Amino acid sequence: MDHISKINDRKFDFEKFKIAGEVFFRALCAELTSKQMPIDEFKADHLCFRVQDQIDYVYYKSSLCEAAILLTESIVNGRPICTFKLQSPFTIDDKFIDLVELPAPKAGAHYETGFEHVEFVISEHFDNFREKFPKLNFSEDSEKFLNTELIYRSKIGTAKFHHLSLERVIEIEDAKIGDVVFDFDGTIIKSREQIYEINRIVFSQVLGRHVSPDEAIFKFHPEFSKLFDAFAVTCENKKRSAVQLWGEVAKGFSHELFDGILELLEELKSRNKYRLHLWTARDEHSARRLLSLHNMEQFFTTMSFASSTHSKPHSNSLNFNWRSSSKNSILVIGDSPSDIYGAKNIGAIAAAALWDTNICQKKLVAAGAELQFREPKGLSQWLN
Repeated sequence: MDHISKINDRKFDFEKFKIAGEVFFRALCAELTSKQMPIDEFKADHLCFRVQDQIDYVYYKSSLCEAAILLTESIVNGRPICTFKLQSPFTIDDKFIDLVELPAPKAGAHYETGFEHVEFVISEHFDNFREKFPKLNFSEDSEKFLNTELIYRSKIGTAKFHHLSLERVIEIEDAKIGDVVFDFDGTIIKSREQIYEINRIVFSQVLGRHVSPDEAIFKFHPEFSKLFDAFAVTCENKKRSAVQLWGEVAKGFSHELFDGILELLEELKSRNKYRLHLWTARDEHSARRLLSLHNMEQFFTTMSFASSTHSKPHSNSLNFNWRSSSKNSILVIGDSPSDIYGAKNIGAIAAAALWDTNICQKKLVAAGAELQFREPKGLSQWLN
């Protein structure tokens, strides 16, 4: 790790600081390139500058405040971390990096003062990314709710790979959540296997032919519009009939709640801080029947259902006025790409519910999930 010599009178030399960052970045990228990683293809998000003690933290914080904009200073794992936006960015070939992270020293850990790691933003799921670079020994921090990371360490420094930029992470961390929008199937109720069978019965009748269980699984989609495309249903009358029939067939099926869901809804409702909403691709009739069966309608300020014309992720199907909400004040949580796209369509924070064993996490990451919760209580912990 590069080390910046301390000047006796503690006069900060920003140009020297910037050059040291650029030298560090080039050296780390050269090592990754030598191991067949095309590092130029990835967006370099920010550099991290470590300090050895609290005196250095105060010094570099005050010095950088004169050469950059302090975006945030937040407490992470018990110590403050500053994020600065440089007025004169690091310049490495054709790359410009204008963010630098300055963590205070962590109790019990020792760092030399200097640049320690670079963070890159990637879109791929970490499993797919690892497979491309078998010569690199990665470790993974997958326990975080927000912006999990894949890590490569070397003698030069560390490269970290994330799915979100640091500026977006700061936005989410600073968000004032007022509305929490829940998906229904796969998030609140266990229903995937039953839905396969309901779809099989419904489309067998609508199409006038036998739909096999395998076909129902292969053509599954949580949105009616996509189901109609998959089964080549183009007639508007047949679409309306299918939605109505779906509700009738669904009467014969019951569904259990996921463990911890009822407790989560009760807790969030009791705080009187959040408006809870339901946004489902189910038809209104079958959804209300299940909500009534589990005595759950009481939790939701609004409930939005599917019709033959509008369904999630299309915002036209929503019943609450999300347009009047402030930026990053809405959280949408669900188990399918449609839920993530729905969140994006209304400018909400997108959260993945991963407690259904049928969930394909890779698809949710590819869709743009920003938060990931492996059990319902994780959402409550994060909101706290």
